[in-house]
Amino acid sequence: MPDILTSVRGRTLGLEAEGADNNAHKQRAALISRGGFIAGSNGNQIVLPSPSQVAFFDDFVGDVIADQWNLLKGTDNTTTDAAVLAGGIGGLVRLTSGDAGTGVAADLVQLTQALQWQASNGSLRIQARFKCSLLTNSFIFFGFTDLATTLEASIIGSGSGDGITTNASDAVGFMYDNRMTTKNWWLTGVAADVDATHQNSGVAPTADQFETLAIEISASGRARFFRNGLGVGTAMSGAVTPAIDLTPTIMVGKTSVTTSALLDLDYMNVSMARMADGAAT
Repeated sequence: MPDILTSVRGRTLGLEAEGADNNAHKQRAALISRGGFIAGSNGNQIVLPSPSQVAFFDDFVGDVIADQWNLLKGTDNTTTDAAVLAGGIGGLVRLTSGDAGTGVAADLVQLTQALQWQASNGSLRIQARFKCSLLTNSFIFFGFTDLATTLEASIIGSGSGDGITTNASDAVGFMYDNRMTTKNWWLTGVAADVDATHQNSGVAPTADQFETLAIEISASGRARFFRNGLGVGTAMSGAVTPAIDLTPTIMVGKTSVTTSALLDLDYMNVSMARMADGAAT
């Protein structure tokens, strides 16, 4: 295997020998990064798989959604689905909420994966770019939660002022709920049924306008939040229990009215440090 022979920075990044195998590869020396690769600027980054990083990236290209995703739907949401849009240039998957208009539990639609992510590994991160067609009477949550196959509005507005209700035992994410007095993105977390202090991000989503949201979580369960590449709020302690198994999730539901909300997801990237001891859990 090639090794760094021309160091760019202290032999943590560099070039292999030019033409290491034969003269045909002269001037084609490969770049080697021992710590892996990250694309993008601070707050708006895609982490790539490497020996030191577990990473998942889905751009939703093709004609069907990948089978790594679980689709969960509300009690009255029997006909809607998550579908890759045929005309979505560059790849888009659409979540269509129910339209019963009787509340989140009835109209919620959610994507999850397996419970294969933990903050305790270190460098846990999630990022997605998406938009929602309708914000009036809607609820959105994006981040991590502790249930992969059971529908649950992980963290939601309580319906009283700017209070929240944490239905999950462990979850962290951006939450929008039109029932909140302050109709902004809220930064939320809960660890072992203990709510973190939720924060008003100071910014609101705009209907049918893409934005990029990201969350970084330390090995101690401390979260930082980013919107369109800029940090929002302050670091949140106790955002999630470090050793709890988590799934990435995004969900949209209606709190009332008989009109569906359409959430178009452009991409999602999830990553964390690879376990050093080889343990399975």
